[in-house]
Amino acid sequence: MQKSDVQCPKCEAGYRRIEVSSLQGEPGEFCCLICNQVLEGFTGDTRVAYRLTVQPEKTFG
Repeated sequence: MQKSDVQCPKCEAGYRRIEVSSLQGEPGEFCCLICNQVLEGFTGDTRVAYRLTVQPEKTFG
């Protein structure tokens, strides 16, 4: 299991990213929950999960 922190380049929201290489995931993409910026595309080779940890100070709109 690999853990890392990711920050949205558009609104600066912070996320904790966890990747489990022993589990297969689904292909697709993850978008920022605040501004909808695409943060990562998935092939489905591993299971990846994101959790919002830091909301930006101002709402992005």
